[in-house]
Amino acid sequence: MRCAFTAIVASALLSLVVAASDLVNRDISIDVCGEVDAELTVPNLLFPGHPITIGIIKECLCVSTIPQYITSNVLILGALALAGKDAIIAELTAMVNNCAGRTECHYPLHSVPSCKSGSPCFFTCKDGYTAYPAGSYPTQCVCSYPYTECNGKCGTYKGCPSSYLTKRDLWGGHKCPTGFTACHIPGRNANSWECLDTETDLESCGGCPSLYSDSLPGKDCTAIPGVSDVSCIKGNCVIHKCMAGFDLSGHSECIYSEDKDPHILAAQYGLEHSQL
Repeated sequence: MRCAFTAIVASALLSLVVAASDLVNRDISIDVCGEVDAELTVPNLLFPGHPITIGIIKECLCVSTIPQYITSNVLILGALALAGKDAIIAELTAMVNNCAGRTECHYPLHSVPSCKSGSPCFFTCKDGYTAYPAGSYPTQCVCSYPYTECNGKCGTYKGCPSSYLTKRDLWGGHKCPTGFTACHIPGRNANSWECLDTETDLESCGGCPSLYSDSLPGKDCTAIPGVSDVSCIKGNCVIHKCMAGFDLSGHSECIYSEDKDPHILAAQYGLEHSQL
């Protein structure tokens, strides 16, 4: 059944959407999800009072994932150029909240909302954990054998310190715990070091960030052009998602695509100076 929704959204709803977008990269315990099947109608920045129908949105969406969804949907990119980001997020949030089958979902630790048809509260697991039981209705994220938990991560560890170490001086005979590498701290003297897990550290992936260190030079995964979501897995940068205007290539790079650049799309509508 097609969901009906109101084009006018209260400012209080906008504040809730902004709060939800701040939680995207953190553990989310409660979310609202539903199977949306409705026309997306947005305000017209050029001719106020004459809303524009963009097209049919037929997706299973969660409120917390809307900010990411709008950057990966070509139809939504066109709507961004016409109405602006805040208006689009508000409209999509209203569609989720008013659609048939709207569900309040509760999630376990280490999970990411991943709404799918027939199972709006479905989730995937992060940090190396796997969903249990397998299938369409998991209830928890577990660290399965032969992997072990260490400070909120699931993986293969030679040892697990009580917590991740922060920057500290290691000269004078001090050594790093097993599984960590002594790396020089950039910007400080040659005797200043820190313990890093170069197998998982986003900014020192695969090695230390400094030439003073004995290990191979590492890579700053967050500095990869066009990257939106990236992990350091076993010393290699693994890209999960690229920014709008870029295509993912082999999980190792984001390639710029002029056809998907939101600024170029906006210019095609003559709205290159509109706030997105």
